This record gives sequence, C-alpha cells and structure tokens, in this order.
Amino acid sequence: MVSGAGEETFGQRIQRRRRDLRLTQRVVAADIGIDFTYLSKLENDRGEPPGERTVRRLAEILKDDSEELLALAGKIPLELRERASEDTDFAMLLRTLPKLPDDRMDKVYRAAGVQRRKRRP
Repeated sequence: MVSGAGEETFGQRIQRRRRDLRLTQRVVAADIGIDFTYLSKLENDRGEPPGERTVRRLAEILKDDSEELLALAGKIPLELRERASEDTDFAMLLRTLPKLPDDRMDKVYRAAGVQRRKRRP
C-alpha cells in the first residue's frame, strides 16, 4: 500500500478515519459487504488493497476523499489505463515519469494543476 516518506499508508488512513468517526470494524465491513477480518488486514497493510469500488465505498463511509484513498491504495483509474492502451505516446510518458528528477516533476505537477504535497526522500 503506497506511501511516501512521512505520509500515511492506505491502511493507516482508513483506520484513523474509522476511529475518528467512532465506527467499529464490524460496522464498516458490513456496510461495505466485506468480512471484518479483511478490513483488519487492510488497516494493518497486509495483503492486496481492495478494488476501486470497495475503496470508493470506504471513502464514502469514512467521509474521506475517494481519489486520495485510491492513490494511497495504488489504484490506477480506469480512464488512465484506457488512454494508455489507446495512445502509445501517453503510455511512454507514464513510463518516464518515475525516472524524472524532482525539479522536472515539479514542473509536471504545476502543468497539471496538482499541488505537490511531499517529495520523495
């Protein structure tokens, strides 16, 4: 489950939000339609993160931002996957992004209108 330096993991985030709202694992799991033991594993960053639909439902129940939770879970939006499969240049751009130095990534973030929160270590 993805996390940068000093940033919460997916599991830490959903656990914190659930506790902030004073909800039990059983209540949240029942609302989503998963077993509470699976939710416990998610909160402890064990195993694979759930699918996009489950993450979105978690965000709804936990009153959190679904796009941020999806990003923390390492989920790539369907629209992005579809565009990459139809546009080779776009796919190549995505492949080069992890290799860019921070100063170039800052420019990409600015061009995309995304506020960069934290830099990689």
